[in-house]
Amino acid sequence: MMRSLLLVVVLAVLAVSTQAFAPSPSFGVRTAAPSTTELEACRANAKKEKRQRNRENMRKFQRKRGTSRKKAMKKIQSNEARQKEAEFLAKCFTSVPPPEGNASQ
Repeated sequence: MMRSLLLVVVLAVLAVSTQAFAPSPSFGVRTAAPSTTELEACRANAKKEKRQRNRENMRKFQRKRGTSRKKAMKKIQSNEARQKEAEFLAKCFTSVPPPEGNASQ
């Protein structure tokens, strides 16, 4: 009886001492101060995925915009100014036939 009790005590001491040198399991066990590196990696991935989703949605739901009223008005004004300038230049460089009396001299 004494021998079996001694054997049980020795086995218990061995079991406790071998647990001291074994790595502690981190999966499923909560500690008082959790590691922030795991959380930051997950957070960075989430942000990366969110940016990608936003980019895709922006392309998908992008409105086709026409020209603004201000741009259209400027274009009309520039066309009018260009037309007036072209008319002025045409008047400046019109060819006038030489006078009839001076041509014989």
